[in-house]
Amino acid sequence: MKITKILLNGVGEALAFSYPENTVPGNEDFRIGFSLNQLAKNEKIYFGSDHVSSYHVLVEGRAEALNSELGRRAFEAGQTFSCEEEERVELTGEGRVFNMFMSGGVRGFIRKMSLETEKKMRAGEAMGACVLAFLGLDSGFCLACDGEKLECEVGSAIVIQADKQEFFNLTITPEKAEMSVACVTGVMLNRYDFGKYIGVHLLERSEGTCRARLDICPDHMNPIGTVHGGCLFTLADAACGIAASSLGGICTTVNSNIQFLNAAFWPKYLIAEAKPKKFGRKIRTFLVEIRDDRDTLICTVDMVFYSLQQ
Repeated sequence: MKITKILLNGVGEALAFSYPENTVPGNEDFRIGFSLNQLAKNEKIYFGSDHVSSYHVLVEGRAEALNSELGRRAFEAGQTFSCEEEERVELTGEGRVFNMFMSGGVRGFIRKMSLETEKKMRAGEAMGACVLAFLGLDSGFCLACDGEKLECEVGSAIVIQADKQEFFNLTITPEKAEMSVACVTGVMLNRYDFGKYIGVHLLERSEGTCRARLDICPDHMNPIGTVHGGCLFTLADAACGIAASSLGGICTTVNSNIQFLNAAFWPKYLIAEAKPKKFGRKIRTFLVEIRDDRDTLICTVDMVFYSLQQ
């Protein structure tokens, strides 16, 4: 395990941190990196690449993101948004935005935590090496991990690199009550992804939710001219797996129940939306709804996931 403090102020568009070291955004071998951008009035910042996805949190100020898939949306400090592969996002506003770039099998999320008093966490991932970053959105904090203590003021971040199945305890002590900390997690997974293989494309993901799209082609159909049931389940499982993992830890499906409500007769595309029902320490339950291009509800799926994180 390696703990590093990085300074974000004045970084501009350059990477403040990359893993592996000395990698370049846009390169297919790039894995994960962090940067911070200053938003200025009447200026635009663009995100998007064929091979790189990104996750962002507005550290301060207000902004608008124009997404090629989702249209224009407004954001306030502490809110997050993503830019998936093959998409393009135009960001305008005033303030600062923290960015996490990912490719090569990395799955990453940004969560906002509100701290009243110190918070104890057990971190690490069961399935692959991971990188975590913590930054205060409105105040500083002290992070203690394995006997090492680091002070993190506003404008800096603490990054922890951990190997596969390397679990550790950490404590975050806020400078003041009711402060907000962004917890950034990137996990190095392998490149095998059946959902992506059949064409599942993520539209939007946030803490506990996910929307995904599947453009329908002949390979998705069954002999009677409707989308195959296994294809529908794969779409639901892919979207729900992202939603479950966004809460920390790699998750696996332990139970599911699909209800076919309407036949999908050659739709142009299908949209799956995963929403949380109940979260426990290890068990996370969701409802997934799949609709076609005419907004017809094709099926619903109840899914139960188990977190493999210790």
